[in-house]
Amino acid sequence: MEISLREVLDAILVGTGGVYLVAMTWLLRGLGRSARESDHSPRSREGNPPVSVIVAARDEAASIGACLSALKSQDYGGRTEVIVVDDRSVDGTGAIVEGLMAEGVGEQAGELKLIRTRENPPFACPKKSALAQGIAASSGELLLFTDADCQPPPQWIRSTVSMFGDDVGLVAGYAYPRSGSRLRDRLLALDNAAVGAMGAGSFGMGSPLACTGRNLAYRRQVFDEVGGFADIGHLIGGDDVYFARLVAEKATSWRRVYNTQPQNAVACDPGPAGWRDLIQQKLRHAAKAGHYGGAAAALGAAVYLFHLVLLMGLLRSVLQLHAGGLLAGVWGAKWLLDFALLWSFESGTVRDRRLLAFLPILEVVYIPYVLLFVPLGRLGLFRWKNRGFSASRVHSAPILSSSARGDRGDSSSNFS
Repeated sequence: MEISLREVLDAILVGTGGVYLVAMTWLLRGLGRSARESDHSPRSREGNPPVSVIVAARDEAASIGACLSALKSQDYGGRTEVIVVDDRSVDGTGAIVEGLMAEGVGEQAGELKLIRTRENPPFACPKKSALAQGIAASSGELLLFTDADCQPPPQWIRSTVSMFGDDVGLVAGYAYPRSGSRLRDRLLALDNAAVGAMGAGSFGMGSPLACTGRNLAYRRQVFDEVGGFADIGHLIGGDDVYFARLVAEKATSWRRVYNTQPQNAVACDPGPAGWRDLIQQKLRHAAKAGHYGGAAAALGAAVYLFHLVLLMGLLRSVLQLHAGGLLAGVWGAKWLLDFALLWSFESGTVRDRRLLAFLPILEVVYIPYVLLFVPLGRLGLFRWKNRGFSASRVHSAPILSSSARGDRGDSSSNFS
């Protein structure tokens, strides 16, 4: 019996589509768990523990002022210190922070400290090195992280701390770009929401697949228990999801949760303005997928194959001017699953579902995006903050733990 290529492709489409169905059902179930836990704010102990907010900044002169203003406006009742780590900026970011300190910014929020880095440990990821130096200079029981181009809402710290039940070691949260009016901006915002939904769903199921350093928090004790960034210091980026997965692997007594409370969602500046910078960003994000192992890697391979067969089926239908019933059915089922996940996530976080109107366009654009950027990201060739990176240049190196003290450059300043 001779089997045609079409029959083989149809079989692969059905098989990988089934995997996609299982994965999306898994994420929807986890998203429900994350939403229920966020609604009940499990923190049981009394009082407000001291917190440290750490912001690594490189060439963020245009954004750092708004970020610090937002942190100054927090309504948290406990002691708070804000540590800005100026990672060798060349645009005067550090000088702006010093000027704000001289004006008294930080007096209401607690302490405001500035650290200037000079050198990284050999081969270390620059941002992880900056964060580790900030952690080493901090004193809070809970460590909160955001980026210099973000403006956390006034309830951010309070909402984050409320998630730290006695058995919770790490709390992730949503961060979204302020989308412009251009179609590209809307699609990028929707893509960002999809990543957030995947993060909330996977955290709810106990196996984190995505989160962002723009809205992340963990206990100092957890950071020390896993050895800081030592095991992931050779990887570019990933101070967020790699660290969350490291906690899952090495600090198994601590739970990792995702905060879906609307008052916790962090607004950020829009994404890259130019296409070149956007491509570099997407290559950097795609590079993270290459370091997942086990079931996560197998799932990623199946989803990649699913999109490949979808594209082949679409091209075949266009060339033959005939839409196959199987292809249309699978594509329709995929759209419904994606819509359900995004609707549930957007309803619970930013509560703005208008972006879903652009989902049909994203469904078409996403297929070539996945097929192109995933393999290119594996090469590790991209630029980040005016630094070039290559997979062949990334090696393992020790990164400071919170108890270690390295060359922090200028002495930290503090206002209280």
